[in-house]
Amino acid sequence: MPVSKAEKAAYNDEIKDIKKQVDNYNGVIRDILVRKKKMPRIAGYYNIEIATRQMDIIDCCLKINDLSVEMLGLKNEPFLNNARKEFYKILQEIEEIVGNQIDRSLRENDDYLVNINHLNPRQILEFIQRLHRIFFNLRSSVGEGSKWKWSFVELQSRVAIITKNITSFSDLAKLRDPRMEFYYDRRDLMEMCKEGLTEAAKQYRTKYELSGKAREDLKKSIDLLAALRKIHVIFGEEEEATKLKNTIDAARLALEAEDKSIEKEKKNK
Repeated sequence: MPVSKAEKAAYNDEIKDIKKQVDNYNGVIRDILVRKKKMPRIAGYYNIEIATRQMDIIDCCLKINDLSVEMLGLKNEPFLNNARKEFYKILQEIEEIVGNQIDRSLRENDDYLVNINHLNPRQILEFIQRLHRIFFNLRSSVGEGSKWKWSFVELQSRVAIITKNITSFSDLAKLRDPRMEFYYDRRDLMEMCKEGLTEAAKQYRTKYELSGKAREDLKKSIDLLAALRKIHVIFGEEEEATKLKNTIDAARLALEAEDKSIEKEKKNK
């Protein structure tokens, strides 16, 4: 059924204040950017603050979409698209602090984390938990049938890599007494890291199988599993490390077989 003028008017009235909130958050971000430019020495903290406000904007956009579905029976595609674009900005802000490398040494994380070392492990955990929650809410709102479906595989991978890169594995290795402050926060962050890498690798493998078997997708899945295996190795989790090695070796063999097949086809032409 078409949306009536009265329904549209009621909806616009309902979302009016939420749109004002979005404008306010954008104003706050502009102010933070001015301060960040003046004080680059503490840029990392400003990045966290900007990313937090961008998460607020996404929450508002998703709320506007939920009301559209509830009141009009339609998704609000412009606001969903705004939320998706805002999520890319969030990732850029965090990657500016902790980097986007999947294959670096776990000890190197500390070189990046020194830029936000006044944040305690609980604050970092809560920030990353919210990042994950925002991602899954956004993906759910956009829906499986969206043209953006496969782009969420890349986004999920970037979230997983950020989670790995913001984790201090040195502290986890040194501070293993449950009686120590923030022990459980560090442990929970590492579990999120492991789960994130596992799921992101699965998503890339699924994309590889269902969306054209692009070599790069399988390679990215392997890279994510290799990063996960490093964590298992450094913490002496031998059984998990061995299982992953077998999975990685099998995927690499599949890549090699594919390369040989392509090479054979080229020679036969």
